[in-house]
Amino acid sequence: MLMKQIFIFLCFSFSISAEVVSLDSRWTFQSEGEKFPKQIKVGVPLIEQGYKVPLRGKYHLILPIDQLPETSISVYLDRVHSADNTYWNGKLIGTTGGLSPNYYPYWHKVRYYEIPNSLVLLGENHLEVEIECRETEFRCGLFRSIPLFGSQNEIKDKMIYEDVNQIVMAALFFGIFLQQAIGYALNRSSKSGLYLAGTAIFFVCWRLPVLNKIHFLGIHPEILVRLLFFCQFIFPVFIMLFVHTLIDRKITKIAFITFLFDTILALIQLFELNPDVRFYFVYIWYILLGIKVPILVQLLAKNYKKSSEAIVVSIGALIATFFGIADVLTDVITGKNAYLTQYGILSFLFSGVLAIALQSSRTKKELRNLNESLEMIVTLRTQELQKQYKLLHDDLVMAASLQSKLIPPMEFQYARLNVASMFMPMEKIGGDYFDYYIHEDGSLTFLLCDVLGHGIAAALIASMLKVNFLEIAPKIKDPSLFLKEINLKILPVIEKNYITAVASHFDLKNQILRYSVMGHPSPFHLNLKDNSLETLGGRGPIMGWKKEVQLDTYKIPLRTGDRFFFYTDGITESHSREKEMFGETRLRNQLLEGNALSPKELNEKIKKEIKKFTFRLSDDVTYFTIDFL
Repeated sequence: MLMKQIFIFLCFSFSISAEVVSLDSRWTFQSEGEKFPKQIKVGVPLIEQGYKVPLRGKYHLILPIDQLPETSISVYLDRVHSADNTYWNGKLIGTTGGLSPNYYPYWHKVRYYEIPNSLVLLGENHLEVEIECRETEFRCGLFRSIPLFGSQNEIKDKMIYEDVNQIVMAALFFGIFLQQAIGYALNRSSKSGLYLAGTAIFFVCWRLPVLNKIHFLGIHPEILVRLLFFCQFIFPVFIMLFVHTLIDRKITKIAFITFLFDTILALIQLFELNPDVRFYFVYIWYILLGIKVPILVQLLAKNYKKSSEAIVVSIGALIATFFGIADVLTDVITGKNAYLTQYGILSFLFSGVLAIALQSSRTKKELRNLNESLEMIVTLRTQELQKQYKLLHDDLVMAASLQSKLIPPMEFQYARLNVASMFMPMEKIGGDYFDYYIHEDGSLTFLLCDVLGHGIAAALIASMLKVNFLEIAPKIKDPSLFLKEINLKILPVIEKNYITAVASHFDLKNQILRYSVMGHPSPFHLNLKDNSLETLGGRGPIMGWKKEVQLDTYKIPLRTGDRFFFYTDGITESHSREKEMFGETRLRNQLLEGNALSPKELNEKIKKEIKKFTFRLSDDVTYFTIDFL
């Protein structure tokens, strides 16, 4: 029996230093009233596994871990048709919605919960998800996908990838909206373009609550729910209006009645409703949708041979109908929305754009005159763009000059410190920033930051960091408190621009170095006497991600001959023509080979090696060296 348990532990234990693990088996569930938990499947609704609504209970999973994590970890449960409280080793790590007595099923929000490293144990760890489901139309439980567990960065990458897919689709729809809306503004007789634009924008708003990012913005869930259902109910009306106006047909009474019902149902969705009631209205919407399909088919069939527009729109409508039926069936049968409708609607909108283009092409004489005018406008615009380009180039040169003044050149010797810096922006201006401050007691504070991206936007954020540094540095010496204060200052003014940072404080009187890290590469520590080289420990979350962060201040004694090398990842991520990275190993070798050099000479040596290795920089490169004499 003991050997069997050891075998199971070896089979299922894993390291969570970098990987993401799919938690697809060994789950149990115990509902209220049950004495013992039962084996359960995730990815399958609870109501399909013998449970009935109303339902409350706990999922449970034991995770054997044989190595403590080196990076931040989290669990990703996707969207859950329930309210939930999620625990790790008995400690609450996240909650979504509300359990009774204040029950609220925030079912459309993604469940992403960060796990403090302090809660992770060697050996068995317990993950519990307490859920409550009271809606008869919900599937209940963890069923939309298999939960994931592991590195925060990799799970966030998955969430970002999901968002990017939806954003790309939204951008396509929004592009069609802009095109048709502007077209209608220029030619008000084209009502079909206006309705096509309405179809696109309402579909975009329908998909907004699908984005993971939007649920972290603090928007009240009821607003997102009402937006989702309102737009879902109203956008088919605009599809039908578009087809009618495109082929100049009057709206029939049956079509008008369905439009009226859709509009009424959409307006009802703007009010607070029980989730079950909302889904009952969705079923009515499905029926109305089924009535619209033959109306649309009949309308297109009558005009199929009369105009090329009807042919094009018919093809788009067939594609949209196919994807829509598949999406409805998938949702009704499995409860897992595959979002197939968006591909069909996109095809239909493209066919609508093409149909409007075909209709417009009949006025060739007017278009010819317009083309002549447009050619003249294009020539003027090209000349203007060239002029604007020159102005922009001059502005960038000036901005680069200003930035060089904002970032102080650190080439100085102070007391027992010898300091030298290097700044190589990828473009004319960059997003890396470093600075220092000498306190009244003779101690020094250093800051090194790396803003996500490069160019103008990153440089603007770097200038904000400069302002905050000048304000905070004289007041706070402790590095972790210093970084927390900068994080609070910078968080309200940045969006999707995260920052890594390392702050250090050299107490020359007591010969102590204190430092703190926020998602930044750890500095190197050398001793020039014994030629040793090590990476300083310490980790922390990136700056700009959230308001409340947990940071530690680390300290080491200063010894004669100590050398500290602070850098951004632009060095190690520099690529050669063969797409090989410069890497940490090469950087270590450069530091060891430059043991006998001064900080300035070492920096120049590393700069030459980077330029020799890479044909062009792929990111801003910044570093500085500090010797304790």
